[in-house]
Amino acid sequence: MKISLSTIFGFLLGFGAFIFAVWEVTGSVTQILLFGNAAAIAVVLGGTIASTMISYEGRYVRKALGTLMQVFVPTSVNAGSLFGTVEQVIKWGKVGARDGLLALESEFKQIDTEKDPFLAHCIQLFLAGYEKENLKQKLNTFINKSYERNMVQATILNTMANISPGFGMIGTLVGLVAMLANLDPSDPSGLGMSLSVALLTTLYGTMFAQLIFKPASRRAEQKEQIQKFKNQLIADGFLLLLSRANSVEIQDHLNSYLDPAIHFDIAQSA
Repeated sequence: MKISLSTIFGFLLGFGAFIFAVWEVTGSVTQILLFGNAAAIAVVLGGTIASTMISYEGRYVRKALGTLMQVFVPTSVNAGSLFGTVEQVIKWGKVGARDGLLALESEFKQIDTEKDPFLAHCIQLFLAGYEKENLKQKLNTFINKSYERNMVQATILNTMANISPGFGMIGTLVGLVAMLANLDPSDPSGLGMSLSVALLTTLYGTMFAQLIFKPASRRAEQKEQIQKFKNQLIADGFLLLLSRANSVEIQDHLNSYLDPAIHFDIAQSA
C-alpha cells in the first residue's frame, strides 16, 4: 500500500514545531512529559466522539473515523491515470467507429472494473442501449449522489474539528473548578501545577482540531472532488462513444480535462 509522504511530513513538521516551541520556552525537551495527561485526552476525545455519535448515525461516524487512517493513503487518481483513461476511451472510439458499438462489448470484458464501480456502472448502462440524453442523466445522477454520499465522512470530520476545542474548554473549566475546590490557602505552591493540567485540555482540543480532524476532513473532501472529476471524464467519454464521435473529437474533448503538459496526441501515439 502506498503512503502519502506529504501527510507524514506534515505531521512530523506540526508536532516537531510543537516540541521545538516547548524546548525554546522551557530549555528542556524532558518538559514534554508535562504535556502528557491521559485524563485530559479522555475528556477531549471521549467528549468529541460522544457528541458526534449523538449528531450523526453511528455507521457514518465509524466510516469517518476509518477515514482518519486514509489520510495517509494518496488518491489513486493522478495525471498518469487520467491520461490512461483518455487513451483507453480513444481506443474504444476507434473500435466503435470501425466495427460498431456492439464490438465494444468484447473490449469492455477485458477491463477490470472491480476497483472502479463507476466504470462498471457506465459499461452496464452503455450496453443497456439507453439514448444519449437518458444515459447522460443517469450517469450524472450517479456521479452527484456518490459524491454527496461520500462527502458525509468529510462533513463529520469537520464537525469533530469544530467540537473538540469546545470539549477542551469544558475540560479546563472542570479542572479549574476542582482546583479551586481543593485550594489550600496556606499552601498555594500546587496552584501552578494544577492550573497547567487544567489548561492541557484546551491545548489538546485545539491540536486535535488543527492537526488531525480538520486536515483529515480537507483530505477526504479533496479525494472526493478528484474522484468526481475523473468520473465526469469517464461519463463524457461514454457519451462520446454513444454518439459515434471520431478519435480526434474524443481526444480534443477529453484533453480539456487534462493538464496541457500531458494532453493526449493521437499522431504521436500512432
